[in-house]
Amino acid sequence: MLLRAVKHYFTLSLFLAASLSIPAPAQDLPTLGYGSSYDVSLHQERHLGQGWLRQFRAQSRIYYDPLVQNYTEGLVQRLAAYNSDLEQPELDVLVVDQRQLNAFAVPGGIIGVHTGLFTFATHEDEFASVMAHELAHISQRHFARRVEAASGAQWSTMAGLLAGILVASQGHADAGIAAIAGTQAAAIQNQLSWSRIYEQEADRMGMETLAAAGYSPEAMPAMFQKMQRIASLSGRPPEFLMTHPLTQSRIADAWSRSDQLKSRSERIKDRDYELIRARIIFHQEAEGEDAQRLFLQQDPSEAGRVYAQVLRDKQAGRLQEAISSLQQLADDHPEWLAVQYLLAELLVDAEDWDAAQQRLDDLLAFTPGYYPARYLLADHYAKQQKWSQARQEFRRLSRDRPRDAQIWFQLAEAAGKSDRPVELHQARAEYFQLTGRFRQAFSQLELASEKAREADQPWQLREVIRERRRQLEEMQSLMDI
Repeated sequence: MLLRAVKHYFTLSLFLAASLSIPAPAQDLPTLGYGSSYDVSLHQERHLGQGWLRQFRAQSRIYYDPLVQNYTEGLVQRLAAYNSDLEQPELDVLVVDQRQLNAFAVPGGIIGVHTGLFTFATHEDEFASVMAHELAHISQRHFARRVEAASGAQWSTMAGLLAGILVASQGHADAGIAAIAGTQAAAIQNQLSWSRIYEQEADRMGMETLAAAGYSPEAMPAMFQKMQRIASLSGRPPEFLMTHPLTQSRIADAWSRSDQLKSRSERIKDRDYELIRARIIFHQEAEGEDAQRLFLQQDPSEAGRVYAQVLRDKQAGRLQEAISSLQQLADDHPEWLAVQYLLAELLVDAEDWDAAQQRLDDLLAFTPGYYPARYLLADHYAKQQKWSQARQEFRRLSRDRPRDAQIWFQLAEAAGKSDRPVELHQARAEYFQLTGRFRQAFSQLELASEKAREADQPWQLREVIRERRRQLEEMQSLMDI
């Protein structure tokens, strides 16, 4: 079964990392993809990817900041709209709490990015160039093409490849490569000419996507050169280059391609990206002084400087100073959601409940569907122990973002605190299935059904629970192809 095979290969890969030595030319962990007619169908890729995603959530550190998540999802969706070959309408975007410079794609429309990439990419167009490249791997179905090119490739080969991606995406690229070498996928690894073709194809499609989306295609070769410079200075390539081999000819080809596109777009730093990047830098650095110094090295805007000082005060617990410093910027830019969000966040942290409520009400009146503010509002209620209101807000969010495991986790907490045992177990079931723990999910649904029966709930509710059990069993069987 594929899902169990992925689990097996993940464990095996840790052993292989210590026991196998891979020659330098073979350091080419394939990035996975999506797009036309192959032996691996589009539906199979989707189920394969969703099974992988659940294992990834269970075994990785996810960075969950609603503001960062919303920004990253929005950027990826914007780029996806300009990738003419992308047939996958549903995309899952992961922000991984890893300092390494890395990003990855998995079949079925999954894009992952390490927080380290935000730190490294000082301009939004540089960051977007990596996202566009990963989207191209998906749209061109490089995963299916690579597996198909390996004679006699089976589902075990795919499981091995996915296990390698799982390990490498957690900051262990060497271990991921070793995992691949220990499977039938080793044959695929030897096809380096194909790998170069895939990378160049992803570069070409990525730059076309950048230009169509209003970015300068020059951002991609410029990003490559920055990565190569880091590799030459440190003696070790960034994680991204260990899984996406870079050569001088590839950089030259990228510059040539960017010239051919003749885009008039200027390089974009973007004010939202600057603030998002500041949040991540302050998350990664233990000392606020170090985070501020690192951020200021990149010549930020005046607004960015204010934002960074506010984050430093916030990290040091100087909440009133932070609120005072940000208030003027918020008043000058009432439409700037990232600024308004931080001000509301500070008011919640300071337990200024009335002011926080007013700020959040104003923000949601301006943008009713704004997910970060909706999440913060629910958290605002939870911190006041207004569990019924928190439950209602998290429940609404769960309907709009049903694949968001963190929301289901918070909904379970709020339901339990507001004495809703059936909903508590239903929410836990969703959290467990989204993190690959189907056995626990089924147990939670049994508990939900039992609680519904004890409370003499309408039979319709018990039927809903039974139907959800059937759906999850079918989902599990599809992922275990």
